[in-house]
Amino acid sequence: MAMYSRGPLRRLAAFSKPSIYNMGSRGFATEKELRDRLGTIQNISKVTKAMNMVAAAKLRKHQDALATAQVFIAGLDGMFPEVETEKPDMIVPISTDKGLCGGVNTFVNREARLTMNAKVAKKEPFTLFTYGNKSKGNLSRLFGKNLIGGISDCGGGNPVTFAECCEVAAVIAEQDFGNAQVIYNSFVNIISYDTKTDVIPSLEAFEQEAEKKFEAYEEEGDEGGLMKNFYEYLLAVKMYGILQNAQTCEQSSRMTAMDNSSSNADEMYEKLLLQANRVRQAKITKELMEITGGAAAVQG
Repeated sequence: MAMYSRGPLRRLAAFSKPSIYNMGSRGFATEKELRDRLGTIQNISKVTKAMNMVAAAKLRKHQDALATAQVFIAGLDGMFPEVETEKPDMIVPISTDKGLCGGVNTFVNREARLTMNAKVAKKEPFTLFTYGNKSKGNLSRLFGKNLIGGISDCGGGNPVTFAECCEVAAVIAEQDFGNAQVIYNSFVNIISYDTKTDVIPSLEAFEQEAEKKFEAYEEEGDEGGLMKNFYEYLLAVKMYGILQNAQTCEQSSRMTAMDNSSSNADEMYEKLLLQANRVRQAKITKELMEITGGAAAVQG
């Protein structure tokens, strides 16, 4: 017993012995370190200013495309009624593929999380279909089991075309859902946008409501595929307006974020430059005092 007890006690005593490390003392930054920081900040400022100019040029293109899309999607209000169905709802957050664009993705992902957490609290089934890499990476960690698919790299940074929106609408229409809740940012002006949620019913639910909604109209052509074609066209037009709004918000937010980053970098550069000049002046003053003191000692 004594033999086994001394081993652990000896090891504990060895671990409790304080160790001596060569801890470096923390002091003020040297002139060389400050100059290195100034160079880094200056390079960051150049990058952010370049990104600001690129975002400003792209914003003009996206605003023109959005103006055209708003005329194109006029009259869609009320065409997609929210219907009661036994199938689960599908949450569709519209985010970006790249970052450095302010809070556009934060607001969309937060609204999507609130919506899905409310459904979890009510024990309502739902699915998640993401648009953009930022929503996929953020929401898949918490709701990965509900993720059924997603779309990314649409448009390649350019304004989306109606043909691309038709492909997006076709992929969404293929999913099995009751109502799709599309969460996106709606462009207001260069410095503001609103986060909205639009409800889009499934094809089956739309056909049931369309029989009542369009009973006063005469149908021509293939009766079996007429409402399906009409639904796919309306969905493509709807997604065209949503994606144009989201892309315009992305560029305006990126332009604002890069402008703020450039201003912060310039302000930090001026403060560090003042500090570096003070260190340099103190060094020169110290050398002059040493020279003067040495000369006085020689003469004395």
